Amino acid sequence: MNGSLTKMKKLYKYIFCTLIIASINFSSAADNSKWLSINKKGMQAYKERDFDNSEKYYIEAINEARKVNLGPELSATLNNLGLLKIELLQFEEAEVLIKESLKLRLQFYGINHRYVAQSYNNLARVYESSLKMEESIDLFIKAIEIYEKLGERYNMLLARTLINLSTVQLKIEELQIAQMNLIRALTISKKYSEDNSVSLSAMQNLAALFTQVGNFIEAEEIYLNLINIRKNNKKDNSVSFARVLNNLAVLYKKQCKYDLAYPYISEAIIIWKNLSSSDYSNFAAAYHNQGELYKAQGKYDLAIKSFINGLNVIESSKNTFYKQYIEQSFSLINLYLKIGMNKKADEIIDIINTMRSNKGEDKITTDNLPDEIYEECSSSDI
Repeated sequence: MNGSLTKMKKLYKYIFCTLIIASINFSSAADNSKWLSINKKGMQAYKERDFDNSEKYYIEAINEARKVNLGPELSATLNNLGLLKIELLQFEEAEVLIKESLKLRLQFYGINHRYVAQSYNNLARVYESSLKMEESIDLFIKAIEIYEKLGERYNMLLARTLINLSTVQLKIEELQIAQMNLIRALTISKKYSEDNSVSLSAMQNLAALFTQVGNFIEAEEIYLNLINIRKNNKKDNSVSFARVLNNLAVLYKKQCKYDLAYPYISEAIIIWKNLSSSDYSNFAAAYHNQGELYKAQGKYDLAIKSFINGLNVIESSKNTFYKQYIEQSFSLINLYLKIGMNKKADEIIDIINTMRSNKGEDKITTDNLPDEIYEECSSSDI
């Protein structure tokens, strides 16, 4: 009897302790309501591109999560604020935030979790923007490996990450591997729909790849198909669509089909001008491409205007886009020298030499200025 009584006491003690633990967990879950409300406001402001209020709400949500000791919730808002910092081109701050989020997610969810894969993907985007390509590729691969382990439910996230990886591989000209990843992404995504956003992104990268290797006919076919799909779906005012239009114009320029190129580059620039977007690098590049088109036809006044517009787009972020700013400046300087506007050329040289000096780089003069780049036309289709 005493033995049974002792066993009953132990059982009641266990149940009591379990109830206390459950109560604590329930209480902890219930305590996230204030955090949830603030975080949602931050997400809504971000969606509306009200970045000042979005940042304010995210910081408030982070403080609330820290105060109440909400680890998983804290990781979510740190991630959200990191994405906001990417949008604002504040990559160093974004890296710190997403790394802290990743550390928490590994602690609370373990290695094979979609939130961990998401953090790897977002941190890879930071490294890509910071031109740390090897680090970016390593993190995209880690995210891909997690999605592969998680199974079919996460196939679309897997496909999207394969596309993200291919974007970096295109930049460093690992074209064969990029093509394999894009074909795999297309195969996965087309099981769900022919014209979903993942498929469209894969097609866009594949067309860029074909352009790089000189397979112009297939690239043109893909770009024209993408344009038709987007216009039919009323998706003709997005940054992604502007990039497609710009890329098709560049493709036509490579073949000296200038009359075909002009309408597409002009439409792309109009879209970028009308959007509240931080896609400054591609917007600036589009103006530069327009300038190169004008220059190729001897329309130098228009070319100068387009080159200046391109530089103005990234003027406030020229340290972030340093390499691009310098390269686009060289094109403008060379054109000024070509038409005898040496004083204007010297003014731009002074500006970039100040930047180069701050980075410990040698100054540029008209004697050691990189030569003007001429792109020979080609009808290649290999």
